[in-house]
Amino acid sequence: MRSITKLVALGIILVGIWFGWQFASVAYWAVPVGSVKKIEIPEGADGKAVSQILRDNGIIKSASQYRWYGRLDSATGRARAGAYQIRPETNFHEIARILALGPARDEVQITAIEGESVDALIDQLSTENHIDPVNTARVIGHSINRTAFDGSLRDAYPFLAVLPRDRSLDGYLFPNTYRVWADQLPEALITKQLDEFSKRFSAAKPGPASAPLTSLDQVIILASIVQDEVRSNDEMRMVAGIFLNRLRDGMALQSDATLNYLTGSGRAQANAKDLETDSPWNTYKYRGLPPSPIGNPGEAAIKAVLDPESNDYRYFLTDKEGKIYYARTLEEHVANRQKAGY
Repeated sequence: MRSITKLVALGIILVGIWFGWQFASVAYWAVPVGSVKKIEIPEGADGKAVSQILRDNGIIKSASQYRWYGRLDSATGRARAGAYQIRPETNFHEIARILALGPARDEVQITAIEGESVDALIDQLSTENHIDPVNTARVIGHSINRTAFDGSLRDAYPFLAVLPRDRSLDGYLFPNTYRVWADQLPEALITKQLDEFSKRFSAAKPGPASAPLTSLDQVIILASIVQDEVRSNDEMRMVAGIFLNRLRDGMALQSDATLNYLTGSGRAQANAKDLETDSPWNTYKYRGLPPSPIGNPGEAAIKAVLDPESNDYRYFLTDKEGKIYYARTLEEHVANRQKAGY
C-alpha cells in the first residue's frame, strides 16, 4: 500500500513537471518569433491584467494559459509596474522573472551649466533627454518669474520657504554634473540640485563685507549677476566688490547681464532699445537689485559675493579679448571705453 502511495505521488510530481514544462516551453506556447515588443505594466495590475497585456501585445498566445502557469510559478504574481521590452519567443518562466525583477533603468549624466537660467534647463532636458517642457516648468517655473516653482518644495527646503510666491527656481538649482535615473526626470535632477545647494549654502549669511546685502536671497541675486559678467574667481571677487560699492552709494548696477536675462538678446552690450525696456530687471533704469536671480550661479560666484575683494572702483568693462578695465570715476570709465575700442 505504501509503495502504491509513493507511485501515485511520483506520478503527480511527474505530471506537474510535464505540465509546467509545457506551459513554460517556447515551442508549445510562444507566439511566432518576432521583434521585441514594448509593453507597459500599470501600477497595481493583477495577474489577470498582466496576462491580458502580454496576450494583447502578442508576447504570449493565451492569457488563460499564462494564468494557469502562474499556479506553478509564484513569480507571475509579482510583476512590477513599468515599461518593458520582451521578445515574443520568450517562455513563461523568463517572462515571469523579467516582470518580477522590474523594468530596466537607464542612468543618464546631466551637466547643469553655471549661469544658465531655468528656461535654459527646460530646453536642455527637452532636447537632450526628451522631457516634456511643460512637466519641467511645472516643477521649476519659468525665468523672469513668468510662472512659479512647485510650492511643495517650500516644505522640504527652508531657503525656498522665504521666497516670494511668484518666484521661479532661478538661482537655487546648483550647477554641477549629476547622474540620475532617466525615468525619474525632471524631479530627480531638481532634487539633487536643491540638495547640493542646501549642503553648500543654505546656512550662508552675508557679513559686513557684503553690506548692504542682508539675506541669502540677495547674495544669490547678486552672485547670479557676477556669474554672467566675468569668469575667473579673482575677477568675480573684484566685480562683486564693485557692485557692492555701487549699491552702498545708491548707484544703479547698470548690468548688461540683467538686460540679457530680460530680453534674451545675448548681446555683450545693451543697445538703445534694451536700455529703454521698462522692467525691474533693467538695472540701468531701476536702482538696487533686480527682483530675482538671473540664472544659477556656481560656487565661485556665490563665495565672491560673500567674500568680495575690497576696492574703491565703481565701474568696469570687458573688451572683446576678455581683458577687464576698472575705473574709479565716470571719466576714467569713458577713457577705458576708448581703450577697449567701444
